[in-house]
Amino acid sequence: MKVEIKRSEGKTDNYDMEYKNGMTVLDVVEDIYKYHDPTIAYRYSCRTGLCATCNMMINKKPGLSCMTLAEPGENGKLTIGPMPRGETIRDLVKEM
Repeated sequence: MKVEIKRSEGKTDNYDMEYKNGMTVLDVVEDIYKYHDPTIAYRYSCRTGLCATCNMMINKKPGLSCMTLAEPGENGKLTIGPMPRGETIRDLVKEM
């Protein structure tokens, strides 16, 4: 699967990922962090009562990365970016 991450500073990174059936967007971002780019900043707080911290733009639509299945968009890539509103701290992390 081809993945495109639009970072906050205007930089776009592309990755070729091994897709496993049932992967969420958060799974993909975690794999990128673990195996390709440990500098990427993202946030999630599953099971801690801070739901929506993993919210990001997924194929040009807002969504929770922990609940959205990783699927290519219209351009054949899974496109991920920070939410458009609010201050972006770094990469995919927004001010809370």
